[in-house]
Amino acid sequence: MQDKKTTIYRLVIAVIALVGLAVSIASFIWRLNNALPIRSFVLAAVYYGFVFYYGIYGYQKPHGNMIRYLLLILAVYVAYSITIMVERWDISGIIFTASNLAAVFIAYIAGRLNKVSKNIVWAVVITVLLLIKSFWPIEDNLSVYALFVLDRTMPLLMWATVAFIYFFRYKEHKQAGIEADLDE
Repeated sequence: MQDKKTTIYRLVIAVIALVGLAVSIASFIWRLNNALPIRSFVLAAVYYGFVFYYGIYGYQKPHGNMIRYLLLILAVYVAYSITIMVERWDISGIIFTASNLAAVFIAYIAGRLNKVSKNIVWAVVITVLLLIKSFWPIEDNLSVYALFVLDRTMPLLMWATVAFIYFFRYKEHKQAGIEADLDE
């Protein structure tokens, strides 16, 4: 039963990661075609590099440091992506505040990975904040708005990937961390 559950967890994580990567690629192309800044995509590329390393090799010997790195990269990405949006659009204070709070709370979770039950509450708060960032309207042109929302959902999909990795595989990561500490 446990192996079937683990397989399902891995499949869910893989599907979300692949959807997030597809959205990132579509957003990257959209930004290139519209002469929008693409500086933040370096962070997205590093993030997905770590995710796919984890998916191909890292899951065999899970350890919390990979989760910590993914969370910290995501926190920096969320904070940096909002600064790029401010340069281009007149965004509302709601989007700006939601993004920055999400970045702070993501970094906060990265510092306390051992408190999984308390982090569930923070995960829900982060999810709500990223939903606000993703779907709060800022433009009237609906054709542009659809692609813009797709672009803004990148952090939400990145968050879903790392959250599922963290919560689904917490016990395995904790055990691997204990074993790594014993080896030292």
